Amino acid sequence: MNRFSKDMYTVDEQLVVSGRSYLGTMAQVLSTIVVVTSITPKFIFGLAPLLFFYVHQQNFFTMTYRELKRLDSVTRSPIYALLSETLDGVLTIRAFGAEENLNKRMINMVNVQQTAYRLTFAAQCWLSVRLEFCGTMIVFVACFVSIMQHGTRGGDELFAGLAGLSISFALSITQSLNWTVRMASDLEANMVAVERIQQYSQIPSEAPRLTETDESLPSNWPVEGRIEFINSKLRYRPGLPLVLKGLNISIPAQAKVGVVGRTGAGKSTLMVALLRLVELDSGSIKIDGVDIRSVGLKTLRSKIAVIPQDPVLFSGSVRTNLDPFDEFDDDRLFEVLQHVGLYSSMVKNYSSNSLSSHYSGASSNLGGRTQPIKSLSETVTEGGTNFSVGQRQLMVIARAMLTGAQVVIMDEATASVDGETDARIQRVFREEFKNATCITVAHRLNTIMDSDLVLVMDDGRAAEFDTPSSLLSREGGLFKALVDASEEEG
Repeated sequence: MNRFSKDMYTVDEQLVVSGRSYLGTMAQVLSTIVVVTSITPKFIFGLAPLLFFYVHQQNFFTMTYRELKRLDSVTRSPIYALLSETLDGVLTIRAFGAEENLNKRMINMVNVQQTAYRLTFAAQCWLSVRLEFCGTMIVFVACFVSIMQHGTRGGDELFAGLAGLSISFALSITQSLNWTVRMASDLEANMVAVERIQQYSQIPSEAPRLTETDESLPSNWPVEGRIEFINSKLRYRPGLPLVLKGLNISIPAQAKVGVVGRTGAGKSTLMVALLRLVELDSGSIKIDGVDIRSVGLKTLRSKIAVIPQDPVLFSGSVRTNLDPFDEFDDDRLFEVLQHVGLYSSMVKNYSSNSLSSHYSGASSNLGGRTQPIKSLSETVTEGGTNFSVGQRQLMVIARAMLTGAQVVIMDEATASVDGETDARIQRVFREEFKNATCITVAHRLNTIMDSDLVLVMDDGRAAEFDTPSSLLSREGGLFKALVDASEEEG
């Protein structure tokens, strides 16, 4: 955010102003020196050491000032990040009473940023004192040279006028020097913004959105939804440890697969790899026999439906959230809403013990609407805060149904809802995607007990991959241990 606000403003506005001002003040200083030197040529001998002092101070200040400006920019970024996170999580912050903690964090960050800003201001004061001294010495040298060179010319009115002009120009050089050095320093400091933006421009781009392979694929690819992970290895950044460490599994067409494992085992990384959010380090992934690395990102991601852990809704209407590209008519939209059970919630209120009622207090704090929507044109606030978590999740499922995807990924989509809403979402998911290959990253193990296959991830590898009944019958198996631990906690 800092780069797209402060840094872009610096490049578009401040960099141009400081560059123009630097050239203008430099021309003014040079013209002043030329005028004074032409009247009193010996002035040049006194000017030489002063210019050396001036250049030395400018270089010393510029190096320091540039780093201080960089420090100022770096300490400002966390403030923007915390502000954005606070706006996104305002409900959670209020629910846990964390306002004071957030205030302290913000105050600490602002104090750190203001410390950097204060040092920047102090450096400017340091420079001003030295430039004032330099300017005063230039005036002194101009006066001294005028007296020494022409002081014996009594009654020379022409010289008196020229000497006055010389001293007058010398008096103005102090301010010009101040501005020249400051504009030069600002110009170099503002180049830090260019440097930071350039770093973003050099971030490697994603793979092509479309490739030649896309043209040879059938329009309804993938037809079956077979997925193969062949010695798949993935790391999130060069130099970091592998997250997937040679994954080898084959998921049959239309299979319902539950993925379980402890935190950090690599469950959600399967979705990252399938959508090519991060490219594989080695190995391959095939869907219906086609290596997904040969498929354009736009084609690949349009063929895979994702139901994330945190349902994503945008500010707009129900229609624009379901069909952002306006590809379907209203009848089709109402049809999918009816299939997921949201159409009834458009025409009648939820019961008093529903999740909508449970969240009504939080919604009202934000000015959200807790009454059920009645049409596709009903307003959806930013993040869908005027809907319950369960409603938002069902809305995302309805959006996934519209894509007609043959591969569907549900990433712990029911982790933050109650048991009743969880069961409802699972029922809708199984009914509406019964002919698709479904991969469910499970938080509640009971939700994947009726899956065709269960994949147990452990340290980036497929530790177990079989039917739920087979895994439960294995003494000492990881899946059985997870189920036993879950039952003890429950």
